[in-house]
Amino acid sequence: MERIFRCVLIILVAAMCASAQDLATVERQVEGLRTQLQEATDKEAALRERSQQLEEEMEPQNIERSVSTIGTTDVKALRDRRRLQLERQKAQVDEQLTSLAASRSRLEGAIATAEAEAVRLRAAALAPKSTPPAQTETGGLSTKPITPARPAVKKKRDAPKPVKRVRRSRAKRRPA
Repeated sequence: MERIFRCVLIILVAAMCASAQDLATVERQVEGLRTQLQEATDKEAALRERSQQLEEEMEPQNIERSVSTIGTTDVKALRDRRRLQLERQKAQVDEQLTSLAASRSRLEGAIATAEAEAVRLRAAALAPKSTPPAQTETGGLSTKPITPARPAVKKKRDAPKPVKRVRRSRAKRRPA
């Protein structure tokens, strides 16, 4: 009997250590996700700053100033080329911002899920173990608590309700 008690005690201690390791793993995962979120936020701020800078450079007077130092006979073509170059750069930055926004929302969701899992693991570790583990058919221990079987309740079939027939009275013909 004492030997069985020791085995059960060892199994319970091992299970508690495994849940503590799971909790530590989940907490490390949350920390890694938060780091990724911070990096994404920093990169997003830098891209927003670059986008504003490109907006300023795309103003006509700034384009004119940037091409004024280049000697050419076709200034209009040079201005158009510079404007197109800035528009392409702005489109790339906007695309990166969109991608980062999607990534950020995905990271926030993953953080929320991982934090919820950590809370669940903490609660499971602190919860009182009032019910002993149940034996399965194979003789191993199950982590599911034993629930009493419910008695089967038969549902009554709804019988069709009788249809009431209503007689319509015929209008009596009056002699004319």
